[in-house]
Amino acid sequence: MLNFNWQKKDRKKSEAATPALPKIPGILTVRKVDDLLARHKGMIVQIDELAGLSERNFNRYYLDALLNFARFVQLLPASEVHHHAGPGGMMTHTLEVCVNALKIRRSYLLSETGGAEEIAAKQDLWTYAVFLAALCHDVAKVAVDQTVTVYDLNHQSKSWSPWESFLDEQGAWYSTEFQHGRHYRLHEKASLLLIHRIIPAYALNWIASDRYIFAHWLACVSGDIDNASSIGEIVGIADGKSVAANLGADANRMPVVKAKPLHEKMLTALRYLLNEGELPLNRNGAAGWICGDDCWLVSKRTVDAIRDQLTQEGHTGVPTKNGRLFDILQEHGVLIPYGDKAIWPVVVEGEGWRNELTMIRIAVAKIWPNLDSRPKAFEGRIIPAEFEASTKLDTSAGNEKSRPDPIITPMKTDSDQTAPEESQYNQENELSLAMEQEDASPASSRQQFRHEFDLLNFLPSSDSTLNESRPANSDLDTITTESINHLNAQSESAVPVNDETDDPSDAFFAWLRNGIQSGEIKTNRPKARVHVVDEGVALMTPGIFQDYASAQTNGRTDWKSIQKKVLKNNWHVRNTQGLNVIKYQVEGGNKSATINVILFHNASLVFGGKEPPTANPHLIRIR
Repeated sequence: MLNFNWQKKDRKKSEAATPALPKIPGILTVRKVDDLLARHKGMIVQIDELAGLSERNFNRYYLDALLNFARFVQLLPASEVHHHAGPGGMMTHTLEVCVNALKIRRSYLLSETGGAEEIAAKQDLWTYAVFLAALCHDVAKVAVDQTVTVYDLNHQSKSWSPWESFLDEQGAWYSTEFQHGRHYRLHEKASLLLIHRIIPAYALNWIASDRYIFAHWLACVSGDIDNASSIGEIVGIADGKSVAANLGADANRMPVVKAKPLHEKMLTALRYLLNEGELPLNRNGAAGWICGDDCWLVSKRTVDAIRDQLTQEGHTGVPTKNGRLFDILQEHGVLIPYGDKAIWPVVVEGEGWRNELTMIRIAVAKIWPNLDSRPKAFEGRIIPAEFEASTKLDTSAGNEKSRPDPIITPMKTDSDQTAPEESQYNQENELSLAMEQEDASPASSRQQFRHEFDLLNFLPSSDSTLNESRPANSDLDTITTESINHLNAQSESAVPVNDETDDPSDAFFAWLRNGIQSGEIKTNRPKARVHVVDEGVALMTPGIFQDYASAQTNGRTDWKSIQKKVLKNNWHVRNTQGLNVIKYQVEGGNKSATINVILFHNASLVFGGKEPPTANPHLIRIR
């Protein structure tokens, strides 16, 4: 049995001698390591039992790393507004991930060759690799996502440098503040720079003794999930369980834990998505804009992202209808209503661009209660659509009126009157503006649409590929079957970052939305690259990426790299074999053909806040 002889006997005496705290909000006291780990005896005992080593070896390889980790993170939180956000959150979350990972590891036969002898000989090393990956998966968050200020006994402050010292080497107290505009997943890349503070040299020697295990462990710690193999999969599942349990997800909540109301869960998910940059702000193609005291968010894109986030965290009972989610937010006063509706039709204007969108409006204080944590305001203008229309009427009548203010309070309407525009924002019909159809003469029925959409015009000519001809003067090869299958290995779990230059896929989708809005990129038309289908939006590959590469002025854009970046976001739908590219049958008359597409369930990625056109009846997914 594990002996906790590393605990000090004079803890109360040492704590009694500690000077008075500085009068600083959120100040934390630097704790001794034995005190930090004593709070988690139960989980340490579980780690000991799951490791299956002698007491001596457990203390040498596992406990020493745990002591170093506790000394390093102290009582710092794991996140600002998401999971384990309180004091000690990083320590609690990490130990939970370690316990979960070691439990999950038991159901895996980890091996390089699959041989029984090799499995038996290296099982302890594989288990240790899983433990260390779990222990270090978030360690750099306290270094790159937070700014920690340390105070000495004279209450003098200085910034903590995690790269050169532990907190207890610099002071007696500390406070932390999360950095804003931080780079998403930067902590994964930085983790390898800090492992020498956590893992003793002899322990690194052991794990590095097997290059195969070592390579997979390094990939997992650094966030290279594609090459992390089963270690990455185990730690990912373990991490998700810890996050879900802390956020009150139904599948993991203990019976004695009171359930959080759905609107609170939605606000928590929204804060996370905005702070992590998954819903970017204040630029063309963004998901939201801060104007005055309000945050304006693209309606469908936002609630789709919230639903996906809650589902990933393990929450159940989340409505599938967007209208119901809007109702919940409105009923609990989260939204600022548009009369009696949840959705605002607005015009967003920036420097050199202008978009008409359907949006929800939430007070900034509900998302960021702390004034210091709020993002900067949008430098453009947000104008409700009806004010935009009234301004145009005044201008045409010769009235010299100034433009309306960027923020305008909602119009009050009599209960027996309904503005003509409001019928387009019915909450049970996805609450989005109808997008004008690109067809010159819109079809009145599905049969008429089939007649107008001539299959012979849609199918490639005899001297071109099924994915359409390449741009003029292009030497790009069409995608092969082998490369399509290989794309499956290219994807990893990722989300949009908040800097346009950091994620080229953001620029690609912005180009796509702007091109569709301007009419330069056609939808559901002969030779079009973009088609609406029953399952979502289909982008013909590689044609759409070749078009994007050809449209760039820098001359250095490679369509293959853009395609890879888009796939890495994991926003697309895979086929039943887990491959990225999905096949559709094009049918009409007596002819048919097979095309390759990348499919997205979320139409707002391509059409923004506008409702997509009717599904193209000629495209049928091949199961």
